[in-house]
Amino acid sequence: MKKAVQFCGLVLATCLAPMAFAQISVTLTGVSGQAYDGIYVSPYYANVGGTNTAVVCDDFADESTLGSTWNAQTTSFSNANSTNTSWGLAGANTALYGAVGYLTNLVLSAAPGSTTQVIDTFALWAVFDPNGVEQYLAAHPITSGSLTTAQLCNAIFGTSGCSSSTALKGSLLYIAENSGFTAAQWGMTVLSGDIPGTNQLCTAEKGNCPAQEFIFLSAAEGGTAAAYLLLAGFCCWGAIFLRSKRRLASRTLA
Repeated sequence: MKKAVQFCGLVLATCLAPMAFAQISVTLTGVSGQAYDGIYVSPYYANVGGTNTAVVCDDFADESTLGSTWNAQTTSFSNANSTNTSWGLAGANTALYGAVGYLTNLVLSAAPGSTTQVIDTFALWAVFDPNGVEQYLAAHPITSGSLTTAQLCNAIFGTSGCSSSTALKGSLLYIAENSGFTAAQWGMTVLSGDIPGTNQLCTAEKGNCPAQEFIFLSAAEGGTAAAYLLLAGFCCWGAIFLRSKRRLASRTLA
């Protein structure tokens, strides 16, 4: 029996050179082990073009399988548009990659396994899919412990509980999206998967992606990402199936 877990991955690499556009092989290699409400939160780990990296995620609903390999196309944040990223194809505002960059840095700066890291991870997922995040949390409430679902929704959206996915002034999502952050300032690269068997980009959350959309940092800030790489050796290999809209549950894998 294996654990079916949620997984998402926005990739942060410490030594890959920035690329305006290229294809690259990606293999999911591990998870950090921290879970909240049935979902493994960032960071995760992936081999991107031969380099094992700490990973974080911007795609809540697509699916990934630990140990799987697929081809992805890379686009620098400064060149991201409606045609060369999975979220762009989905009709999302690509200017929101500025908020993604801000929240990614918060995720990696937070203490591993901390409540802050959980909040930052869910806020990052909510950038492109606020309704999906709010609806999932509302349907799977945690009412006790160090971080209740109501507290999490209040931190992300500024709402009383999980009653709305609209970010109110002062909330983490509002700050990320309304502080003037630009995509270009973060030095990141988008990793968007190809539709299996083709060289065509998949569309985020439309059912044709081999995995979530990923991002990697061309130049890691300080030693934060490097520190996470040291943890990668402790992450397990295995056929763990990771889903975006199911809680942790036992599942027999083929």
